[in-house]
Amino acid sequence: MRFSLLLALLGSSLSAIAAPPGYHAPRRFLTPSGQPYHRQPLRLSLGLNLAYYNGDLTGKLKNNTLRVGVNAGLTKTLSPHLTFATDLSYLHLKATDDYPARGYSFSSDNGLLTGRLQYNILADKSLYVGPAHREVPVLIYVEAGVGAMVYDPAAAQQNVPLVPEGRNKYPGLAAVLPVGGGVTLRASKRLAFSLEALYYFTSTDMLDDISQRGNPDQLDDFATLTLKAEFSLYRAHKKPLVHND
Repeated sequence: MRFSLLLALLGSSLSAIAAPPGYHAPRRFLTPSGQPYHRQPLRLSLGLNLAYYNGDLTGKLKNNTLRVGVNAGLTKTLSPHLTFATDLSYLHLKATDDYPARGYSFSSDNGLLTGRLQYNILADKSLYVGPAHREVPVLIYVEAGVGAMVYDPAAAQQNVPLVPEGRNKYPGLAAVLPVGGGVTLRASKRLAFSLEALYYFTSTDMLDDISQRGNPDQLDDFATLTLKAEFSLYRAHKKPLVHND
């Protein structure tokens, strides 16, 4: 017993001497199959988006006016297959009626907050520790999540502004369920670019301020196409430390 304790103390002392000052071995995690991996640092994303409306007035791209919005978010790797992402976005919706004789139109400025789980179709082997490690420059993923949207529509008929329908007051608040996917291209260990397409199911029929005037039995939806740049938030060491796994 004393001999085993002595060996343990000796081993820990030698490890402390061998490790450079300030060095901390990276924390390891295990996949269900027992493969060790590490998690990437938190990443900041900045992007531009285009938003497409699908509701009472139209579901056609030609009747949508696409304008550029912006978004910012944080992304955190959870495992070789799973990533958590959250985004705060500004987007603009604008569309005209499928029926010229009816002549409705609307525009809306919207704020959107979402949290989503992304699933890499193929495991990100760049996270693996040991012989299974492989550099993965491209990731393809699907995703789903929840969120909330603040919307502020202004409707018109034949270019004449309409008062808000019924007793509605804006801005309004709606729940959203985003689903979709994307592809990520890694430019370096600290920089990556993602192209992401999402479709949002909403809890409201008033994104366009047209409900009783249009189809009150169908909720409004919308979609986004977003181009993002992702930046790793870790601090680079002045002198890189080599750790052989």
